[in-house]
Amino acid sequence: MTPLEVLRGILRSLVAMLIYPATLKAVPVSPKGSTHEVQMVVDRDKVRPLKALGEEVTRVFRAPCTTRRMLAMSTAMRGQYRQKLQDSPACMLPSFCHTLPTGQEKGTFIALDVGGSTFRVGLVQLCGRAGSGKSTMYITRMSTSQIDESVRKLPSGPFFDWMASKIEAMLAESKDDTWSVDDAGVLPLGLAWSFPIEQTSQRGGKMQEMGKGFHCHRDAIGQDLGELIESACARRRLKVRVDAIVNDSSATLLSQAYLDPSTSMGLIVGTGTNAAAYLPTSCIGKDKFGHRDASWFAHAEKVITNTELSMFGKTILPETRWDDQLNRAHQLPDFQPLEYMTTGRYLGELFRLITSEAVETSGLFNGILPEALREPYSLDTQLLAKLEQDRSQSLARSIALIQKEFGLRRPPTRREVSFLRTTAEAVSHRAAAYLAVAVHALWALQKDTEINPTTPQGTPRTSIACNGSVILKYPGFMNRCERYIGRMVSAGGDVVASEKVVLERTDEAAVLGAAVAVALVAEAT
Repeated sequence: MTPLEVLRGILRSLVAMLIYPATLKAVPVSPKGSTHEVQMVVDRDKVRPLKALGEEVTRVFRAPCTTRRMLAMSTAMRGQYRQKLQDSPACMLPSFCHTLPTGQEKGTFIALDVGGSTFRVGLVQLCGRAGSGKSTMYITRMSTSQIDESVRKLPSGPFFDWMASKIEAMLAESKDDTWSVDDAGVLPLGLAWSFPIEQTSQRGGKMQEMGKGFHCHRDAIGQDLGELIESACARRRLKVRVDAIVNDSSATLLSQAYLDPSTSMGLIVGTGTNAAAYLPTSCIGKDKFGHRDASWFAHAEKVITNTELSMFGKTILPETRWDDQLNRAHQLPDFQPLEYMTTGRYLGELFRLITSEAVETSGLFNGILPEALREPYSLDTQLLAKLEQDRSQSLARSIALIQKEFGLRRPPTRREVSFLRTTAEAVSHRAAAYLAVAVHALWALQKDTEINPTTPQGTPRTSIACNGSVILKYPGFMNRCERYIGRMVSAGGDVVASEKVVLERTDEAAVLGAAVAVALVAEAT
């Protein structure tokens, strides 16, 4: 080591001792008498002011969010989309739904929504689209049943029997209502299924592993989902037929398209993310359609496509060292790069990683790591949202919030909480920007005349149906995303630049969309 390097090391140590004395103490990992805090032993060479770390966080998260850079990312992502449309078995998957609603479909339909924690049975009335997008679809009755651990552990027979019992109870409550049945008195059902299946028709698909702690797939892999539900209902003497199975993004698209004919995409941003897009069948590789009747292709000019959007963006979307840290520690590194930087499960984890580094290198919380920051994925994204909502000078609410959530012995300082809010803003703004890039690339794909020669150029409006806790509930998230998209569209430099792309909030989209899917089948038969 040269004399100059020795001198620099001494100076760094002196500065660190003056500014962050608490972070330089050699103390046990768990301080005596405390089960909530861990004293960080800091590498003096890595010590830096909290303000400097905050400035770096802002810089590296905001730098990619310029219109010029986002347009470049969008162009690259569109290239990824086009490639995966041809050959990927995991994403850009065409459904069997090749028409969007006209808004004139009418009737009262039973819709089922099976999610990770709830099962809902809804009675949905479609009355036909009115002017100015007026709501003409209603959930007249709905039952919600918790899917607890005991239900998740049921094998397939008892699980679908449990579902059938809930359907029977809803029909009993609705005996005075009139719902749509066929000539044989069979009641058609629509199903929004939030788990993987190998869809083989509009109304059926082979069961696959469900995850999320469910057991019912274990003895039903490869069996037809629609038939399993129908058989369970038949055991209760219920004459039903599953006419349509859709995923959550497709249901979101269908529910809004019923109200607004300019809708061509559905976007989910909650714990995870996905999107459905209405795309020309001609741009999709023939092998991806599997075995379908020639009659289907004769009518299917376009098809609702499950993009599995979360899987895109690797090598395109710039990453920070915290993204790299999250990705390397993940059970499936590189599997869902867009999701790891944009959704509810991961925004809190990025925030935790940055905050933990601030404790270690910048003396945040006097260099003591709160218990709440020890475990991966221990922070809920709601914490970031609450920090962003506090716009007061004193930050009194946020100070109280952080002391409570982190179990701090003393209230954090305003400077510390200001750093945390800056971090939350940086993480969430970039998430909105990256989602905007992915959505803009899908919109540009729909307008790409090379794959869709009949695409109308310069249409006045494209509506994108949105659902999910992050995009609907995180303060300002949807507006930020829409503004980013608008800037990219305006900077496009051609006739399409005059188009307006609008993100539309959808509520109860899974139930409503499943009902619309059934109505489309009824119209076609």
